[in-house]
Amino acid sequence: MTRRRDATGFLRRRSWRNDAGLVRTFELPGGREAPAAVRSRLGELLSRHLEEDDLIDVMVLVSELITNAVRHGLADERETIVVHVAIAPHVLRVEVCDAGPGFDPPDVPRARPEGGGNGLVLLSRMSTSWGVACDAGTCVWFERALARG
Repeated sequence: MTRRRDATGFLRRRSWRNDAGLVRTFELPGGREAPAAVRSRLGELLSRHLEEDDLIDVMVLVSELITNAVRHGLADERETIVVHVAIAPHVLRVEVCDAGPGFDPPDVPRARPEGGGNGLVLLSRMSTSWGVACDAGTCVWFERALARG
């Protein structure tokens, strides 16, 4: 797994890969209902394209990123969270963008002894690569190699 800080999200600026067969962007309101809303919307879309194991892991990661946008990016019901998703041969990329102040991710995310705060740990373990872009709000992204492309 590799982590890096980007100037901006590749999907957000439409510059990721030209061989992506599926590219979607959608907006949803922040707040405590946002994780369930993204699971419903994204799950329906991705279930036609991913193997079950990949789908389950991707849904966990997206739920974590949306939860972080709500908690740390201050994306309440009045704020909008933008989700970008793309699938190219053998790889999926997701970007979750909010208006939050951004952050410098740790080189190696570690679980907290007191519990909670394990979203970046999961991201590090369950994705192929991930990063944070902070030039226009916060955009946390991940890529995952897929069982089928």
